[in-house]
Amino acid sequence: MKLMLSDPIPALPGKPHWAWYQKTIDALARPGTTVDLTHLPEGYFSMPTGEYAVAYNAIGMIQNAYIAEKRGYDAFLIGCTSDPGLRAARALVSIPVLAAMESAAHLASMLGNKFSIIAFRPGSRGILENLICGYGLGDKLASVRCHPAFIEQSSFEMMFGGEAGQKKFIELVTAEMSQAVKEDGAEAFILGCTIAATVLTMHGIHDIDGAPVIDSIAAEIKMAETLVDLRRAYGTGVCKTSIYEAPLPGWEKEMPIKVEPG
Repeated sequence: MKLMLSDPIPALPGKPHWAWYQKTIDALARPGTTVDLTHLPEGYFSMPTGEYAVAYNAIGMIQNAYIAEKRGYDAFLIGCTSDPGLRAARALVSIPVLAAMESAAHLASMLGNKFSIIAFRPGSRGILENLICGYGLGDKLASVRCHPAFIEQSSFEMMFGGEAGQKKFIELVTAEMSQAVKEDGAEAFILGCTIAATVLTMHGIHDIDGAPVIDSIAAEIKMAETLVDLRRAYGTGVCKTSIYEAPLPGWEKEMPIKVEPG
C-alpha cells in the first residue's frame, strides 16, 4: 500500500519535521505500507494565518491529490489540521483522501465523551469550531483552547527551537490540557497542528490526566489503511452525488494539472 502525505506549504528549510513524521510512520504503519512525504510546489509559508492563504494553498493540495492518483498511490493524506482542500480533493479523485483534523476528531469522539482542541492562535478558535461542526461533531467538542503564551511567542519558534524550545512548548500545551480536563470536561485531545502533535508523540505524551492525546498524523494513516482495504475488498468509496460530485468530463483538458514522473 502506497500513501502520499502532503505538507500544506512549500518545503520548509531542512524539513526537520519530516524526520519526526517518519518516526510516527515507522511506529504505526503496518508492514507493507509506505508513506511518501511531499509538499506544495508553491504557496504561502504563512498559510495558517489567513483564509486567503489557506484557500490559495488548498489549490496546491488538491492538485497533489490528483498527482498522487495519477502516480498510482492508494490514498492521499492532507498534512494539516485545517484540512485544506478536503472536499474538492475527494470530488476530484477516486482514491481515498484523508484529512488530519477530520480523522483525529472522529477517533477522539470514539475514545471519550467530548474532546478538546489545543490551538496556537486565538483567531483559529472559530475556524476549528466551524471545522468540527462541519464534520457533524459539534456536540462532541468540549472546547478549543489557546495558551496566552502563544500570543507572545510563535509555537513554531518553540517547536523548532531544539530541546529547550520543545520542553517549554510541551509544558504550555500539557498545562492547557489539564485545565481543559478540569474546567471543560475534556476526555480526549487533538493538537491544532500536525507538527505539534508529532512533537508530543516524540516525547511519549499520549495521555493527560486520563484523557488520550490523538496524533492526527497517526490517525489519518490508520484511517487511510482501512479505507484502502475497503476499496480493494468491496469497491467502497465516497458518494459522488452530492458534496463530492465529480467535475464534468473533459475538465482536465481546459486547465490541465501537470504530473511529473514519480
